[in-house]
Amino acid sequence: MLLAGLTGLAVRRVPDSQGARYWALAFVPLSIGSFLVGQGDALPALWQVLREPILLSGYGLLLIGLRQYLRRSRPWVLAGTVVLTALVAAAFFSAVVPYPPARVAVRSAGIFVLMCAALLALRHLRDEMLRDVRYYLQACFCAIAVLAVVRAGVLLLPQDGARAQYLHAALTLVMTMLVLAVVAGLALLMTARMNDALARLTVRDPLTGVFNRRGIEAAAATTLSFARRLGCPVALLACDVDHFKAINDRHGHAGGDEVLKAFGRLLAEHFAAAELVGRVGGEEFVVLLPGADEAQARATAETLRLQVERHPFALSSGHSLHLTLSIGVAVQARSETSWDDLLRRADQALYQTKEGGRNRIVVAQAAPPSVPVRRLRTGERHA
Repeated sequence: MLLAGLTGLAVRRVPDSQGARYWALAFVPLSIGSFLVGQGDALPALWQVLREPILLSGYGLLLIGLRQYLRRSRPWVLAGTVVLTALVAAAFFSAVVPYPPARVAVRSAGIFVLMCAALLALRHLRDEMLRDVRYYLQACFCAIAVLAVVRAGVLLLPQDGARAQYLHAALTLVMTMLVLAVVAGLALLMTARMNDALARLTVRDPLTGVFNRRGIEAAAATTLSFARRLGCPVALLACDVDHFKAINDRHGHAGGDEVLKAFGRLLAEHFAAAELVGRVGGEEFVVLLPGADEAQARATAETLRLQVERHPFALSSGHSLHLTLSIGVAVQARSETSWDDLLRRADQALYQTKEGGRNRIVVAQAAPPSVPVRRLRTGERHA
């Protein structure tokens, strides 16, 4: 119960933690079921019947939370079938054919099914940063499933009663410790989700979801370095939504934010993953095009300009806006071009589009070739 409370408090601080909420709920039936198991056959008949489905509902919630965390469908049907089957079987082996080992075997079979499902669900955890956590949780789920089968066999196979009870108690203790180990692994998943969200906040624009200035600068540095090694060009588009101030004045800042969100989404969908999109100012966005020369960059910019011009931007107020876009283009043709220089030239070209009437494209002039400087020897004079 303490774990349920602590996990419930923790998930309130973790973004996108719907799966973790199921984990917090799971600890309630797991705690109650474990307590009832510890009471043995001293419980009233009704609680002996309810003990197995209560415990299995906790395992089912762990599975449901894991699937939700992995953004997969929640297996309510599977979990519900296991719990309902355990309820019917427990009632049968309590009232019709009283046989306590059979009730334990039913519980063990349910745990085996749910843990195998959790084991298979972890295949969808493909993040390389979480590979060790995935292996750890897979080992825990596999061990719980195997021990559940062994425990059922210990009780069902004929052997000395005292020895069977001792082995059953030992296996139950080990499985409880493994469940606690699973809790630790799930906590690592929660921490990873939180760290990922914090990392996104440092490099992503919270309004549009594209790179912010810091993020695009870091990504561009890697792209430019790679392009220098390969000797291939890189182009930069500096895009500015025309008359954006008028949009804010007419529809308010909330309407302006909706426009920026929609425009950022349009850019993210229009360009491939290798083509970096970032927001560097209020309504100014940039797009880095690896491998694009001047002709390709101009054609790409024109395609984007036409798409924006034809795209209706719907607002929640019911209004639909048609925007235009001014684009400045700069191309890295020299291996020593830096990000700052590329951005400066693209901004200068963008300024020229504004001066020339907006809704157009201007390509920045190529940077002048660098002239190597020769140091004068002692005694030499300038010509």
